[in-house]
Amino acid sequence: MTLALSPFRAGIVLALPLVLALVFPAAAQEKNVPTLAVTGEGLVAARPDMAVVSVGVVSQAPLARDALAQNSKAMTAVIAAVKEAGIDAKDIETSQLSLRPQYSYPGQGSREAPKLVAYEASNNVSVRVRDLDKLGALLDRLVTSGANQIRGIELTLAEPGPVRDAARVAATKEAMRKANLLADAAGVRIVRILSIAEELLDGPRPVVMRMQAEAAARAPVPIEAGEQEIRARVSAVFEIAPK
Repeated sequence: MTLALSPFRAGIVLALPLVLALVFPAAAQEKNVPTLAVTGEGLVAARPDMAVVSVGVVSQAPLARDALAQNSKAMTAVIAAVKEAGIDAKDIETSQLSLRPQYSYPGQGSREAPKLVAYEASNNVSVRVRDLDKLGALLDRLVTSGANQIRGIELTLAEPGPVRDAARVAATKEAMRKANLLADAAGVRIVRILSIAEELLDGPRPVVMRMQAEAAARAPVPIEAGEQEIRARVSAVFEIAPK
């Protein structure tokens, strides 16, 4: 079989070497200019304004359906208490639901098989609390309503974007400052920026607290939000020339 290229396609094939010939010399010339490479890091501290509470109910019963029924009843009360505390439904999300058999294991060396003794049902929800002043009271309400597991509390930022952008700006300014400092010390001048790229860093690390539900019920829970640090780092390459 013989394939024929249309005039249009043939034009593309013939023009391609010419395009490459124009691009490659320009790239080669760019690499020959003297350069100065620096990195800059920016840090911005921000106070957390949101908490994510992971709370749940664990129930046991001899029959699976009874364990699940008891658990569902208790969790319904917990979710109702959360909503009564003013938490919007969009900020309440089921994070885990499980039903597991529980066994009693014989002593070491015994030939007896494990014995089924009960079923354990577990249901956990994540609750976003956007007003930290209400967090302590909410924890008390959760335990009072029937929650027996508080798996963790994360203090974080609801909108980290603006803070992260501020860190990027600070990192870029730091890179510029360092480049001018080094160029001046070396007796050269900055001509232009050839490239600038952001290096990926971890986002703000949420503060995680864990507690037993019984402890939360015995005393008020003081919460101190503190501050979180958001970092950004950029790498920049500058063209330099003699002064």
